[in-house]
Amino acid sequence: MEETAVTMMADEQMRAGGRAGTAVGARGAMDFATLTERELEVLVLLASGEQNRWLARRLGITERTVRAHTSSIVRKLNLKSRFEAAIVSYLHAEDIRGLRP
Repeated sequence: MEETAVTMMADEQMRAGGRAGTAVGARGAMDFATLTERELEVLVLLASGEQNRWLARRLGITERTVRAHTSSIVRKLNLKSRFEAAIVSYLHAEDIRGLRP
């Protein structure tokens, strides 16, 4: 029986000491405590996949400020893109919400 590419990657990651089900190339545990309260709010909303314009209206800030917060989130969490931040937000929603007051 032939293995799928996903199964093979998970097996390879397990042999390398990783956890099955984590993204290939994952950077380890996320330190959400480094984010400000506003950055946490933006991070939670990034999981919705909405554009910056919608996020700005929802938070009552400018699009430029949303972009600044998003850049800061990506940098602080050592991510590569806004898209990756949205995925992290979706996968770690409970952890992130637990940090918000």
